[in-house]
Amino acid sequence: MSTAIHEVRLPLTGGCVCGQLRYDLTGAPLLAYACHCHNCQKRSGSAYALTVVIRRADLRVMGVVDAQRAHDLSGRELEHSFCPKCRGRVWVHAIAAPDYASLRAGTFDDTGWIVPIAQAWVESALPWAVMPGVKVAPPEGLDFYALGEEWRASAPRFVAEEASAPIRSA
Repeated sequence: MSTAIHEVRLPLTGGCVCGQLRYDLTGAPLLAYACHCHNCQKRSGSAYALTVVIRRADLRVMGVVDAQRAHDLSGRELEHSFCPKCRGRVWVHAIAAPDYASLRAGTFDDTGWIVPIAQAWVESALPWAVMPGVKVAPPEGLDFYALGEEWRASAPRFVAEEASAPIRSA
């Protein structure tokens, strides 16, 4: 995978539709992927959810956040965070993995750098929504760490605004 964007300045900013819930992402994202599962289709109101995995320690939130817990298809308990005014979903995290979160890619102010490395749950995909040229990750044994390693190898270089040195992605 190659992208036209080779360097992205941090912090990355984003927020909900109405603007009352805003965030700064101060560290490099770990992974970008698409999920075609029925839950993501229903929650996004679209064919799939485009997700950017981050460290929660790198997420600085401004505004009020509302949250709701639910279970995913594998039974994991998730907490969905959204704006209490417009109800726009901004991120979700697994209760069992509190150090990480999945930001909805469309909530970033600049989305031009986001290219998914894989797509999951394609057996649930709307037939026209399967992305040609994007790897299919089987839901059984889905290895987010390996996908993250692969994505970071081809992702843009993330550079802190105040520093000239790139932010290391681990």
